Amino acid sequence: MATTKIWKFKSRVDTLINYAINGEKTEEKLYVSGVNCMPDTAYVEMTNVKKQFFKTDGIQCFHGYQSFAEGEVTPAQAHEISVKLAEELWGDRFQVIVSTHLNTDNIHSHFVVNSVSFVDGKRFNNTKKDYAMMRKISDRLCEEYGLSVLKKEEKYDKYANSSVYKELMKDSIDYAIENANNFANFVRTLEDLDYIVTERNGELSIRRKPYKRNTRVERQFGKNYSKDMIIKRIIETQPNRSYKIAPYILTRAFTQKYTKFKEVDVGKLGFLGALLFKDVKVPASLVENAVKSNLKTMTPELIKAIKQMDEYSKQARFLAKYKIQTEEQLIEFEKSAYKRVKPWKSERENLWRANKRAKTEDEKKFIEELIINISKQITPVDEELRICRCVMKRSEEIRKAELRKLLEEEKNKSLNDMKKNKERTR
Repeated sequence: MATTKIWKFKSRVDTLINYAINGEKTEEKLYVSGVNCMPDTAYVEMTNVKKQFFKTDGIQCFHGYQSFAEGEVTPAQAHEISVKLAEELWGDRFQVIVSTHLNTDNIHSHFVVNSVSFVDGKRFNNTKKDYAMMRKISDRLCEEYGLSVLKKEEKYDKYANSSVYKELMKDSIDYAIENANNFANFVRTLEDLDYIVTERNGELSIRRKPYKRNTRVERQFGKNYSKDMIIKRIIETQPNRSYKIAPYILTRAFTQKYTKFKEVDVGKLGFLGALLFKDVKVPASLVENAVKSNLKTMTPELIKAIKQMDEYSKQARFLAKYKIQTEEQLIEFEKSAYKRVKPWKSERENLWRANKRAKTEDEKKFIEELIINISKQITPVDEELRICRCVMKRSEEIRKAELRKLLEEEKNKSLNDMKKNKERTR
């Protein structure tokens, strides 16, 4: 699976080319290629085309990338796919530098595309249609090389299942459709479920406090959630509607988290698994009672139960993934993960400082893209560190609780012995 992106660049082209063909990131330029130009003289060649057609101002070039899933592709394969992508997209009209960087866990390629065509002098116009074509050709090439490709439905499912909040949001929309007589009633149902609904130019957005950002429903959940499709689904469900439908927004997220937790064999997690999960009680009755009473809003208790189950499933899967069975192994993982993420964070801090000193918007955008790429490497490691530290904290709290219980039992035993001795002396 490969992700792609492309954006305009107004600053000096040579700055971007030098970044792209950096020898430290490309195995001493082994994975650098030129399409309609030579890598070492690309800046001069691109500038000459601009001068030839009197278009030296404005957008200087376009910067794109193609990033591959970790461990799925070799450097040679990645570069070969990226060169083919560049040739198919721009090879008939534009000069392009293709460079494949190996300095991160995710092998990724950069594209530097001249903004002016060497054929007719027309500028490259990066529209939504152009980006869709880039995405489509990238997916096709990945399939040809036997790499995974994320289908549209999978992309929407991935977004919807990426957090409890998004799962509940999608379920809430489905529930409102199933229980609405018309579109106005659909909106009121969502508002009854504590969502703020806005509509602009026929596009729906919703959010729930304390979240501040709106979620564009069709964009994030697919065409089946456009306003027209929602109205159509409301009409289609009318004949078979049952107003006794249980609000499964209360159960689905919880059930999914509980299922993920059950999939892990806690018994194989050794000492830590036994310590952390032996007394875990799944509050399923809380959810069942909510469904029976036909609640339409999430109570604080239910939200807490879902979040708690989610956290337990994350912790169990984390321990199983890295085969951590003791507290010593947990400490070793924390040290190695911190050591791995520290240089990335240092580099990101330097980029933020450079971003503050940037003089043009293009320069800022370029640096911000680099920051985004580094953050993609940092985020999953930071999340595992957070889970690791939560496990440490829980195990320490459980140990302290067990120690307090033991001391209390010994104290009570001593008091009972003293009472017995007194009774005997009488």
